[in-house]
Amino acid sequence: MAKKDFMGLMREKTVDVRPSLLSAEENIKSQLVILDQLRDLIPPLADDELAQLTQNILKHGVKDPLTIWETTKAIAGLGTDDAPAFVLIDGHNRYRVIQQHHVDFRINLIRFPSLSEVRDYMIDYQLGRRNLTAEQASYLRGMRYLQQKSARGSNLNVGASQRNVADRLGQEHGVSSRTIRRDGDFAAGLEKLAPDLKRKVLAGKQKLTKAVINSLTKADAQAPLTDVDAILAGSVAVSSSTESGPDEQPSPLPNRLRNEIRALANGRLTPLDCRKLQKKIAELLSCQTA
Repeated sequence: MAKKDFMGLMREKTVDVRPSLLSAEENIKSQLVILDQLRDLIPPLADDELAQLTQNILKHGVKDPLTIWETTKAIAGLGTDDAPAFVLIDGHNRYRVIQQHHVDFRINLIRFPSLSEVRDYMIDYQLGRRNLTAEQASYLRGMRYLQQKSARGSNLNVGASQRNVADRLGQEHGVSSRTIRRDGDFAAGLEKLAPDLKRKVLAGKQKLTKAVINSLTKADAQAPLTDVDAILAGSVAVSSSTESGPDEQPSPLPNRLRNEIRALANGRLTPLDCRKLQKKIAELLSCQTA
């Protein structure tokens, strides 16, 4: 009987073999999804940090696996069906380099029952793993405070519940409950900005003081804010904060004075600052009585 050729034998042996784990991993990699709301929880890298990361990856490869949330489209908010979904939750900066330079990488699958638990995990992980700037740490603490405060918002005694959240997070992160509440204002203000502007602020590429950002908490923004000059001038409309009619827009001058008063009040007051503060308050009062 004639011998079968080698390739023929191999085809017979592999025709019913299921896909290997390696091919399954490659299939997951090809389906990776990035959710903007999760990516924006990752503090952006400065230009020199990104350059260093790129150099390290090109020289040594991607050492640590990227963490992937294995879930369904319905749970991830990507649809209404139960089809599998694979969402990147750690390694966004590395993945950016990977895509640009076509570098191979490994993955680590992890499961969570909800998107809110993924957000908590990511915030805690970022707060514990990186050398964050003061603004980045404040933003992450503030996001955690806002999320947990919202989760308890159905309590009858909302005020006490919010104080409890601030007290507990303050103890956990070694800051005062007042700092946590200010962090919440900072995070809420940043969420009013357009994503690209928010990333620039957190990366230190766009200078907007915390006092100015905090003042945006009550901004009546129908769309993400992009005009830095308008923000600095205090001309962003504030909802329910003035006695103007429904069709009137608040004057830029009172808003600018409010921002300046907040900035002075949030700092360490010197005698000169106290005099400036008194003057600004008098100007604001004269505007409101005019």
